[in-house]
Amino acid sequence: MIFKVLIIDDDYINRRLLLSLLKKALYKIEIIESVDGKDALKKLKENLDIQLILLDVEMPNMDGSKFLKHYVEECFSHQVPIIAVSSNDLRIKEILMLGASAFIVKPVTENKLLNAIMKSQNRQT
Repeated sequence: MIFKVLIIDDDYINRRLLLSLLKKALYKIEIIESVDGKDALKKLKENLDIQLILLDVEMPNMDGSKFLKHYVEECFSHQVPIIAVSSNDLRIKEILMLGASAFIVKPVTENKLLNAIMKSQNRQT
């Protein structure tokens, strides 16, 4: 079975880092990349089988909190675990209240990412 992940981050290097960490930890994985929340909503509608979202909080056009608001409002038929990523830990409470399953403070490490994935999967059950 392939684990399908949407990475939403405006920074190419951050997307490469997350991709690398996921491929190292998970054997069969498919990554879809998005540069902002607006593009991510479109890709979610095109890929209804996404199983995890990694969301950068600080982005131009549509940031992480706006993405979460739109995601909830658009009532996707099945809610996907969302792990928010930010260098600013002051927004943790806000982001979790908006629906994120977990929050990682940058720099992202393999251990932080895997713990957040496990936490978000447990919240779904």
